[in-house]
Order: sequence, then structure tokens, then C-alpha cells
Amino acid sequence: MIPVVVLATVDPVLRETAVLSWLTDRPGTGVLRQDLDPEAGMLRRVVGDEHGVVEDRSRPADRGCPGCVLRENALPAVAAMVKSGRWQRIVVALPVSAASVPASRPLADPFARRRLGIELATVVSVVDVDRVEDDLMGDERVGQRGGALAVGDRRSVGEALAAQLGHADLVLTTGSNPVGLTLVDHLRGIRSARRELHQTRVAELFAARHSARSAAARLDPRTLQPSSVPDAHGVWTLDLVSHRPMHPERIMARLADLAGGRVRARGRFQVPTRAGRLAVLDGAGGHLSIGDAGRPATAVGTRVLLTGTGPERAQRRQVFAEMLLTDDELASGRDWSTVDDGLDDWLGPR
Repeated sequence: MIPVVVLATVDPVLRETAVLSWLTDRPGTGVLRQDLDPEAGMLRRVVGDEHGVVEDRSRPADRGCPGCVLRENALPAVAAMVKSGRWQRIVVALPVSAASVPASRPLADPFARRRLGIELATVVSVVDVDRVEDDLMGDERVGQRGGALAVGDRRSVGEALAAQLGHADLVLTTGSNPVGLTLVDHLRGIRSARRELHQTRVAELFAARHSARSAAARLDPRTLQPSSVPDAHGVWTLDLVSHRPMHPERIMARLADLAGGRVRARGRFQVPTRAGRLAVLDGAGGHLSIGDAGRPATAVGTRVLLTGTGPERAQRRQVFAEMLLTDDELASGRDWSTVDDGLDDWLGPR
């Protein structure tokens, strides 16, 4: 089996630093770099190793679905590298700001693994902790960093980075800022690890085995869990939990007070107007969204995780409490199915 590592970052310099470090440390490693040019509608694929570039080609790409492009091209590109017999291990370096899910899921598929003779070893996110607070909490957009993946890509750097941190098996860091290190530990997913980039041997990355089940649990709002790392250096996480649904009118009135601004927000909630449906909340980098997550198999209640560095922790806890249904509202016997909750634009029609 040829082990494969998937690399995601929001910084092109960090991407090249990691790749060059690994090539130097472990000859016989092939690297697949993928980059999207949204204006031209092209995907560029560069394959190389410690000796230089072996292949550099571009092909048309779907302008509207960068995730689809990466998913559809990851397997054929890796398959060609394996078939060449040239490399003992492979790094898939994703376009800057790209989420790691679209490329890693097909590589982890058991059928693809057997057919191609590959094993997804580790999904890696590389982060500069000296700037991670501003990256996560600021409002800079990926396009300002040259990381737009589609025409009209308006994601913030924080959105892209939060998605990468949440999915990674391993977060590799540069820098030493204790606030940044603590933020990374609060935001990386369950059953993940953090190490320093230049103190990590390549052999460790390729010796691991990616767990698709654990990766899915890290992203699933039904299995959302806070980090076990304590608050420190001004970094805090609020774990807001209740069996009560949220009041639909107070959601719209208070959502920005709860989860807006310089905070990373993720969670799930239910509203009485949509019995049996689960809604999700996700926010970073000044952007905040809610959406429908379908029908959960079991009752999961409301749970929101807020991670920040500002002074508003107690205020946000109070806002959460005020958004929930009160005892009187729960006991009122009101027929919520007849209430226009104003959430169709976010959660879809009932």
C-alpha cells in the first residue's frame, strides 16, 4: 500500500514550507499540487519530488463547484502517480483555502484503497499560530490572499481555516504565540493532535492511518464536543447545552449577539415550528450561517460551542439562555405548526 497524506492550509508560503520540508526529510516522496484559477476556469496539476517537476498540466474545471473538481480529480491523479511506480509515498497538497473533505473522502474509500493500492494516512492542516487569531476572528476574505476557489468566492479566511482545523487528523504549527496555540487546541477536532511542523518527522505522518469515522464525527453537529483543553491565555470556549428548542423569533433577533463578531461558533439547535428537524449554526471570520441538517435519528437537543478571546463570555451565555423557550412557552400548548417562523430563507420551506 502507498500511504497518502492530504495537506490543507490558508497560506501558500506554509504550503510550500511543509512540502519542501517533507521532501528534504524523506526522499522518494511524490507531491501532487493542485491549484484552481477561477477566472480562467482551470485546474492546474503539478507533480514533482525532490528532483523537481515531473508533470505540469492544466485542464478545464467546473467554475461553480471547487469541491466537485477536487473530488473528481484527486483519485485519477493519485492513481497515475501510483501506477508510475516512482514514489513510495504521496502528498496531496490542496489549493490554498480548500477544505480537506472533498479530496480526502474518496481517498479513504475502501474500494478505492483496494483498487489503487493506497492508504490515506493523515489529513494535515498547517497553521501559523502567530497570526491564527486574526485569521480566525478577522474579516479578511480568501480572495485577498489569492485563495479564491470560484468566481464570487466570498468566504472569509476564518471560515476556510476553521473548516480545515475541524477536519484534520493532525494540526502542524509554526510560531510560538500562546494565544494561537490555545486557539488551535480549542478548535481542532476530537481525536486529533497538534505538533510543531519542523519537529515532526515525515515518517510519522505516513505511518498513521486516517479514520473516516472519526473525521466524520468531528464534523457532525450531532456529535459535537468541546475540547478538553482548559481555557488559558485569554482563550475561552463556552459549551452551551439545553434540551429546550430555541424560539424562532428570538433566533433571528439575537443570533448576531450570540455568535457574531470575533468568535468561532458551531452548533446545532431545534425550533418548535420544525418538529423533528435539526438546524446547524456555523460562524467564523465575521461570517455566520444557519442551515437545515435533516432529521436526527435520536433526540440531540441544542448545543452551541463558542470560542473567543474577547470579554463577552458572560454576555453570550445570557443571550443563549434568553433564546430558548421559557417554561411558560413550553407549557402553553401552542400549536407551533401554524406559526410562520420566518426561517424559510435559511432552513428551507416546511
